[in-house]
Amino acid sequence: MREPFAPCPPGPAAARFLTPRGSGRIARLTVASPLPFHHPNALIRVTFPTMNIAQAKCIPLEQYLERQGLQPQKTRQGGRELWYHSPIRDGDENPSFKVDTVKNLWFDHGVAHGGNIIDLVREMCSCDVRDALRHLEQTRLYSPTLSAPMTSSSRGASRQSEASPRNQVTEGEKGKSGAFELVSQSTLQHPALLQYLTKRGIDHDVARKYLREIEFKGPQSTGKYFALGYPSGDGFEARNALFKGFVGTGKAVTFHDMPDATRLQVFEGFMDFLSYLSKDKPAQPVGAVLVLNTTNLWQRALPYINDSRFEEVRLYLDNDDAGNAATRKLFESVEAPSKLADMRSYYAGYEDLNAWLLGQKA
Repeated sequence: MREPFAPCPPGPAAARFLTPRGSGRIARLTVASPLPFHHPNALIRVTFPTMNIAQAKCIPLEQYLERQGLQPQKTRQGGRELWYHSPIRDGDENPSFKVDTVKNLWFDHGVAHGGNIIDLVREMCSCDVRDALRHLEQTRLYSPTLSAPMTSSSRGASRQSEASPRNQVTEGEKGKSGAFELVSQSTLQHPALLQYLTKRGIDHDVARKYLREIEFKGPQSTGKYFALGYPSGDGFEARNALFKGFVGTGKAVTFHDMPDATRLQVFEGFMDFLSYLSKDKPAQPVGAVLVLNTTNLWQRALPYINDSRFEEVRLYLDNDDAGNAATRKLFESVEAPSKLADMRSYYAGYEDLNAWLLGQKA
């Protein structure tokens, strides 16, 4: 293999160039003193980071942030979630930058954007992937003993095989082996789930039209768990009094079409959608409905919103940082922002539509 040498291009002492010849690989050249760039035979040896992407992703985000002088301002879910003042933007007085210590991923609710540790370094340092790897390599935080991040949480699922519903499923690995697996689905009838819906103010007949009662199991677990199931992608959004998660391997937005509809109503979660229907109990929604299932999927809403048959699009997102960011992103990204209507003023003072519904019943 040829040594990674290449003629220096004309330009300043810091420049981008291709090496080796014809490989298309990009490197960043930085030198401490002037070099004879005018000389056609001047050669520079290029070094590349030895750390690869898979190794970098094993570095715990919380350790990296601590190395940068950042400490979590609050924790949730027994320490799984760490919340920081955002390191990628100013003015984050209410910590909205979340780190999932199990998945080793971050998400900034103020800008509705997130990713892995490489994405974070690129945001913080305004650099490319190679420079990010070099930066992480210099932190010396990587060790071969570090394991790959997990991708599925399992805290608090209701377990049918034991008396207490507070048992937890073992954390899973990435891919199918780390996902909750659907065992069965049936008509909604379990008393505990109906009681949970009552506490949330959801009409049972409305719920039965859109929800299923699901049984599922966790990775490397023999026990079965039960929850409300709302179709999303290849699985279900799962909820009960103790658990909020996803059963399956691929979450997506959920679209309820209506022939000849010219209005599209967009809800952040299915509880918001069911709350809207439970208020006046219409026979069917007024217009087509799109449920995001998470603000992280706001971009997947764009093809539906941009559909020319929808003359009006009403947004029912949460009154929080994530809802603010997703709403702003949608207004900035759609082809015709004038047809969007932010409906949150109708439930101002409440976190979301469900909280508003419960407030009306109080």
